[in-house]
Amino acid sequence: MVIADHRVPVPAASVAAHCGEGEVAVEVNQNLFGNGQLIYPSDLTLGGCVAQSTTDHILLFQTELHGCNSMLNMTEDTLIYSFSLEYLPTPIGNTFILKTNPAEVVIECHYQRRHYVSSNALRPAWVLFAAMMEAEQQPQFSLRLMTEDWQSPRPSNVFFLSDVIHFEAVLLGYHVPLRIYVDSCVATVTPDPDSQPRYPFIDNFGCLRDSRLTGAKSFFLQRSQEDKIQFQLETFRFHQDHNNSVHITCQLKATSVSGPIDSQHKSCSFLTEANRWVASDGDNMVCRCCETSCGEQRRKRRSAADAGTVYRRHLKKVDPCGHNQPF
Repeated sequence: MVIADHRVPVPAASVAAHCGEGEVAVEVNQNLFGNGQLIYPSDLTLGGCVAQSTTDHILLFQTELHGCNSMLNMTEDTLIYSFSLEYLPTPIGNTFILKTNPAEVVIECHYQRRHYVSSNALRPAWVLFAAMMEAEQQPQFSLRLMTEDWQSPRPSNVFFLSDVIHFEAVLLGYHVPLRIYVDSCVATVTPDPDSQPRYPFIDNFGCLRDSRLTGAKSFFLQRSQEDKIQFQLETFRFHQDHNNSVHITCQLKATSVSGPIDSQHKSCSFLTEANRWVASDGDNMVCRCCETSCGEQRRKRRSAADAGTVYRRHLKKVDPCGHNQPF
């Protein structure tokens, strides 16, 4: 008689996974195989981690996304954290016999790298199935107008010509270490970022070219923390636009803090007085492509963990004579 030692399938109802902002929680029924036989808690581990509690025959595992020997994989669109829920039965009592075979459930938490955000909170969902658990949650971005001292959000979106607009982009509610970037920003008369006239003052993966084109004092500030970036822009208006209204649309993205600062992950400003590009963090060499194209290498390789969003701001301008007009 031959006893085949193979890993048996696990019923979908036996395991539930919840992928949160920075951690994963896994619930496992001790009746793992649905045959009425309860497994020993010590025989089940999540990446080598034991269950933290047992209630009503439900084993609970909790860990940070980078804990319990998780594996991180990246695709063009997704961050994937993988965990191995492994059942390795031990002999019954003082015998040397086993009544069950080993089993493994692969649990995956999927996080989208690019998306459009709204003001609504994004909540993860529970997903149940036999061999793989997937849950998606999207990081949340904020692009806001700040006061001149950068201490608080600006209560008004009305500006005079020659004013300086202070922007702050922040990554919210996302505890996996990420670094935020502003890939592009375009100003338009209408909410449509593709409409004409349009003024792309940040493009080419983070090249703030307003000062290069107009001589204005517009630039990225030195980064104070990885999940926040600040930049300032001198006000302007469109020629023959009598509404004096400007809509600004920016594409933000986040990347792993362990990823390189390179031509497609940078924050570059043009110093008019020095006639050169400088990086707000990292080597100024990453800004050399701002005069040409910084997207040439995108086809050849993909860098780590880009999660992005398009964010829009509507601004108003006050004319130099003090008349409050919709900008």
